[in-house]
Amino acid sequence: MHGDWISVLLSWWPFVMLIGAYILIVRLNRQRSASGLTAIELCEQQVAETQRTNAILEKIAAALHKDTVN
Repeated sequence: MHGDWISVLLSWWPFVMLIGAYILIVRLNRQRSASGLTAIELCEQQVAETQRTNAILEKIAAALHKDTVN
C-alpha cells in the first residue's frame, strides 16, 4: 500500500519541480529592485554591458597584436 503512494510521488516529482521552478521565476520577474527594474531586466542590462566590455577589450587586444606584429 505504501509502495504505491511512494511510486506515485516519485513519478510526479519532476513535474512538481518544474512547476516550482516556474513559480520561482515568475515571482523573481515580478519583484522590482530599488531601481524599478525586474530581475530579468537587470540581467539583460548586465549582459549588454558585458558585451560592450568584450568589444572594447577585443579592440585593445587587436591593437596590441598589431603593434607587436609590426
